[in-house]
Amino acid sequence: MAHLWLQDAEGWGARRLDGVLYELAARPILLAAEAPVAASSGASARLIRTDAGGMPAWALITARDSGVRVNSRNVAAGMCILSDRDEIRTGDGTQYYFSTETLASVVEFPGAERPVYCGRCREPIAAGAPAVCCPRCGIWFNESAELPCWTYTDKCPFCGFPTALDAGFSWSPEEI
Repeated sequence: MAHLWLQDAEGWGARRLDGVLYELAARPILLAAEAPVAASSGASARLIRTDAGGMPAWALITARDSGVRVNSRNVAAGMCILSDRDEIRTGDGTQYYFSTETLASVVEFPGAERPVYCGRCREPIAAGAPAVCCPRCGIWFNESAELPCWTYTDKCPFCGFPTALDAGFSWSPEEI
């Protein structure tokens, strides 16, 4: 799940981008309608989600003369595909950071065509069973009182991602 980091009086905070279309305007991020929004909406840029080959991607669309910059560069041709930790500055100087970092959470395992085996105990994970998919490497783990495979150690054995379910984000704009 992608996030957009915004700064307010309390510091930086992440806002989930769980919709399809967002506007960056004078006020912090505004959720736009699913349908196209009139050009007079006051937005200096739009974020649009697309699924390229089954993977979500986010495009930033803006007028070429809007003053919007990504990583200190003008947005060529009025569009760019965002990457993790990209800095976005609007023409009025408002600063945002785009992030693709996902937090680990216990969910019902969706099932698959072939059996999926837990990364720790190697038992098959049943559809609907509580499980965690490592946000970094994508390996699935059982996670229940009987099989606490994800939280068994403090890091994913395959990639080192923290396994604490309340760990929060490993990166924020404050680190820059």
